[in-house]
Order: sequence, then structure tokens, then C-alpha cells
Amino acid sequence: MGRRPALALLDILRGEGVDRVFGNPGTTELPFLAALAETADAPAYVLGIHEGAVVSMADGYARATRRPAFVSRHIAAGLANGLIGLLNARRSRTPLVVMAGQQDRRHLQQDPMPSGDLVALARLAVKAALDVQHAHDLPLAVRRAFALAVRPPAGPVFLSVPMDLLAEDTEVEVPPRTPTPRAGPAAGLDRAAVLLGRAARPAIVAGDGVGRDDAVRALVRVAETCGAPVHHQPMADCLDFPTTHPLYAGMLPPRHEAVREALGPYDTVLIAGAHAFTPHHYTPGPALPPGITVVQLDPDPDEIGRDFTADLGLVGALAPSLDRLADQLRDRVPAHRAKAGVLRAAERHTAERDGTEAAARAAYSPAPLAPWAAAHAVADGLPPGAAVVEEAITVGLLLRRLVHLDRPGSYTHTVGGGLAGGSGPPSAGHLPSRGGPWSPSSGTAAPCSACRDCGARHDPRYRCCSWS
Repeated sequence: MGRRPALALLDILRGEGVDRVFGNPGTTELPFLAALAETADAPAYVLGIHEGAVVSMADGYARATRRPAFVSRHIAAGLANGLIGLLNARRSRTPLVVMAGQQDRRHLQQDPMPSGDLVALARLAVKAALDVQHAHDLPLAVRRAFALAVRPPAGPVFLSVPMDLLAEDTEVEVPPRTPTPRAGPAAGLDRAAVLLGRAARPAIVAGDGVGRDDAVRALVRVAETCGAPVHHQPMADCLDFPTTHPLYAGMLPPRHEAVREALGPYDTVLIAGAHAFTPHHYTPGPALPPGITVVQLDPDPDEIGRDFTADLGLVGALAPSLDRLADQLRDRVPAHRAKAGVLRAAERHTAERDGTEAAARAAYSPAPLAPWAAAHAVADGLPPGAAVVEEAITVGLLLRRLVHLDRPGSYTHTVGGGLAGGSGPPSAGHLPSRGGPWSPSSGTAAPCSACRDCGARHDPRYRCCSWS
């Protein structure tokens, strides 16, 4: 049986697991709001006072729930206000479906207020932009948008939907959701086990795909099984390896020269789930040192060999691939050799962390507070179980060296560089078990908009700390 377009949209949202709509509506969204009001089991509407905050809340919610979030925007102006959030989401590979109401088609040629070329405006900031012009196309376009949003590389997908289309008194068919099986482990893991197993000095680069795909535990198994030190990718967006682990070697700096120097002591490197390597500052030369053996694993086939030659490229889901790799390494790497690697790394990394702690404590002085001291004060004051939402960029580099975090989801950054609430913290019901997020920010002088508009209202555990 058919449904009116706006009600068909709601049916699809429920089927895709959407339980909240993040929005800041205007006249072009009235048919959608009316459908929400008349539907008993409709998703909750989370109202934001600015589209930048709306998109950042949705970004944080999608990261916390590990499923696409839905955003409702108002025409050209609302879309433009939220572009920074879409750029962040695309860089961070956050799955979002973003719908903006377009002006009534019956007078669109007259350039009505405040219309615009929404698809052209959105195209550079999203993974795909779809223009819906017929009611019967709406259900298919929405299904397609959700499928595209999660397909590697995940990211935001935009829909332009005219207001009169949603208000049409016609019935459209709602296609069933196509079940998609979970991706399995990569082929060729036996060869990866051979390369890593015979390495004298192996290392691992943990990319953000590890944190996004809930593969941290599996990567810890791989590292421990072969005794390999683990570096976070440059400017990591999330916790991809516990910073408290003895094998944790810190984040690679965002410069090719520095990456090359950090990986120089190793003969083999496993690069897992990383958009490798994206520098911030230019330095001449490649990121990888000469002669190093490279094993690259990623769910996105376009990542394999993108910026360097990999001796072995593997495409598959990270968690099952890493678990299987750990099992195969256990048969190739003697336990005593792996343990010796862990102990050597622990001794070296403990000395480095003690030196960092001492430097930070020595930086304390009367106002103005030195950056090292400020970062140390925040890290030292975090309650147990805290979730850190960090967009401090400069001071954030120091903070990363001082925080002690071991739970997946406990650290969030925006590699896209958009400041002032660039990524909202996890929403209520998806917080860590204790504490709440602190948000050090170089772009705001007050609690970030995402916390103020969503988090603080929903849960008293939310706390923000920000500085300029």
C-alpha cells in the first residue's frame, strides 16, 4: 500500500534505524514537520539554533551510535550555514544523510526567496548530492542515500527535496530495505602473517578506520602477538589504540619528514584503516623510509597504494581481518619473542612519557598559563571514564601526549579542521559509563554549541572545558 511522500520518508527513516532528526527548520520543511507531528512513533526532533551546531550534533551522534544520522536543513541559507560541518563529516568519514527543503517547484524559475542551486552548493562538501524532482523517486533516493552514506569510504550524502513534493496528496510505494551482509575478512592474510612474522622490527600505524569500525581490541591482539609498537595516524580523529598500552608509541606528526623519521627504525609496517598519509605542513620527500616492507589493510579499495607502493594490499573489514591475522601470527611468532618486543617498547615508551610529564609540570607558572601547563591541567583533571571532544589543533597536539585513555570512543577530534563545535559529543544514551566529555577548543570561548544545544540538555554528565 502506498503512502504520502512525507509519511513514506518517515517510514524509511524508521527502517534505517533513525531515532532522532537533527534540524533547524524553515518554511520549506513545514510538510516534513507536519508529518512528524501526526506520526506517533516518529523520530524525536532535536532543534538546534544554528545549522553548524545541528550538523555537529548529528556528526557526534553518528559516531557514537555507529549508524547514519539524519539532518534536516532549510534551503540555501541553512545549507550554507552547515557546510563546515559537512566538510568535517566528509573528512572524518561520518555517515550522514542531509535533506534540505527546496522552494516550491511551481515558481522556482522565478528565483523565489530564498531558493538556490542546492545540489551545486552541497556537491563539494559531500560524498554525493541527489536532486529529487518527482514524488515517486523520493523513497528510492532516500534508500540510495543511506546506502551510499555507509559504503566505504563513508560520508555525508545530500538530498534536495522541494517543499511541494513532500506536500503532494499522492501515494508512493516504499521499497523494502535491502539487507546488506557484513563485510568479511580480507583475502591474503596468510601472506600478511608471513611478512609480519618474519620481521625483525615490525610496527603498526593505527588509522581512524580502526576506531570507527570498532576494531581496537583486534588491533591490540595483532600488536601483542608480534610485539609491534603502534603509532596513531597523523591527527587521528578517534582512539584507535589505547594510549595506556605499553606498545603505544604516540601519534605520528602530520609531516612526511617526521613520519619518515618515526618509522625509520622499523623494517616492516602494517598500516591499518588509515588515510595514509595526509600531511598538514609540506616537507620534501615521501612519508615512508626507503626499504621498509609495507602491508596495507583497509575496507576501502581506493586507499590501497594511493600515495605509496604497498608490498601487500588487503581489502576487507578491519575487525575480522585483524582478528584472523592475530590468530595466524600466533603460529609464526614465538611467544617469548613477542613478549620481549612488548617489554622493550614498554621501557622506551615509559621513559618518553615520564619525560613528557616532567616537561609539562615544569611549564606551570603564574598567568598567562603556558600551553604545556594548560594541556596538562586538562589531562590531569579528567574524571575516570571521561570522553574528550578536542578541536584545539595546536594545544591539542600537546594534550594527545598527556591523556591516558583506553576505551574506544573516549576521544573525538575533527580532522577536517572546522572549529567551534566541529563535532558534537555523543548524545544521551550513548555516553561512556562514567564521567562526561570535556571539550578543549581553540575556536570557542564558551561551551561548544553542540554540547549546549544537545548534550547539556539531555544529560547532566556533560561538561565542557574550552579555551581560546
